[in-house]
Amino acid sequence: MTSNLVDASASDDELLIGRCYTKARRAPLVHGVIRDVNGGRGIRLPGGPYTFTQLATLVSTFVVLVLTRTVWGGHGLIDVAVLLGLPFTAAFALRHLHIDGRNPAAALVSVVAMVSEPQWGRLHGRPFKPTRPVRRDTRITFTCRTAQDLAPVPAAPARPTAVAPPQPTVTSGVQALLARRTDHARKDA
Repeated sequence: MTSNLVDASASDDELLIGRCYTKARRAPLVHGVIRDVNGGRGIRLPGGPYTFTQLATLVSTFVVLVLTRTVWGGHGLIDVAVLLGLPFTAAFALRHLHIDGRNPAAALVSVVAMVSEPQWGRLHGRPFKPTRPVRRDTRITFTCRTAQDLAPVPAAPARPTAVAPPQPTVTSGVQALLARRTDHARKDA
């Protein structure tokens, strides 16, 4: 698929053309076809062309069947049919199997990587382990007021007090606490 893009703001002498060959990039790399130089049909493997995943499945299934023949074999001609038919059937099934548009081998590698990774993932290349929450003792203090504390206290008779010198302006919380303490000390005296 080729698409031509033309810039409308370009002048007539300067024509900008862009081409995109996305369909060619999406075509899988296949094995089993030898193209003829003169444009003829070429040579194909039976059932081919095969992708790399299909070839790997074909070879691995054949090897596993040969190595385990003592378990399933011993039936003569049926063994030959199984030994040749099962790998080609598995490869043919993989041709039509696509998981979310992905190659089945790539999907399998993704699943294996996901299962083998640490539960919480990695941070700076190391397995991440979240810290456990720290449990602390909670203390609550209740004060009990007696009936005497709840009774109204009669006001003391007003006595004349001397005029206090003006207080300096408070610039911090500590100075405010000190000023309040000196005020209480003067009232108690």
